[in-house]
Amino acid sequence: MFWASAGAQSGHRLGMHMPTSTILDSPDEPVVPAKVGPDTIAAELKRIVKRGLPLELARAGPILPNLRSVVARSVHPTDVVSRLDALNQLLARFLADAGDDGRGEATRILFAVAGGTRGTNLMDRRARAASVLGYDPDHFRKNIEPKLLVELAVTIHRDLLRYKSRAKRAPESLEPTGDTPSLNETHFTHQEELVSRIWEKVYALRAEHIAVGRRERAANAETMALEIAEHQEGAIDEERALRVLIDEYMTTYGKGLIRHGEVEFSVEALTHL
Repeated sequence: MFWASAGAQSGHRLGMHMPTSTILDSPDEPVVPAKVGPDTIAAELKRIVKRGLPLELARAGPILPNLRSVVARSVHPTDVVSRLDALNQLLARFLADAGDDGRGEATRILFAVAGGTRGTNLMDRRARAASVLGYDPDHFRKNIEPKLLVELAVTIHRDLLRYKSRAKRAPESLEPTGDTPSLNETHFTHQEELVSRIWEKVYALRAEHIAVGRRERAANAETMALEIAEHQEGAIDEERALRVLIDEYMTTYGKGLIRHGEVEFSVEALTHL
């Protein structure tokens, strides 16, 4: 999936404004390592597991909220609170997808997302998680918990690797690297059809903005006023149709993320054109 600026008369841009490098690059942000691996992520998870999720700004730290994969899912990537919301949603999804076996449930208990664990202290959560796996709490703390944190860290890191920078320190140049969406029997659902309709309108809107911008920059732009106006009207129509589809998606499925290939984008961000 490739996002590019398509400046029309209104100065709209299609896509999300995403900084580059593994960590958000901005002079206003904390100085953090240029690259992050599973060990670094696991260390951050060990720190935040003490109180569990959701994370507040004071506990989020300078690394996890600024991962490319988190920035890409933020409605307002330059706003740290928006990135924190995206981080909480992403961690909750990874924990929900950790599986229904004992290890998945134990990890959810540790991070206080399992039923009845929110607001409980880590000692109680460890005891409950150890019980799920049939371990003594002390053995669990020393030998099992670190492995569960590493497993989650590897999942986060793999997701991070789906995003790469097209250029160093060049704003708006984050490129998700997931594959083009496949098509098989599992995709014959209303949700998948709706997702495809949304992307259809996203590209149609992009095409109208390109059409306007191309003609405005032409040498004979003065003689193309009628065509420019027609494409501007077309952009308004496509944006209106896109918003209807997004509203239907959010109302029906209540999800804030929409897939394209192996990566995800904020549904709301698609309306900020």
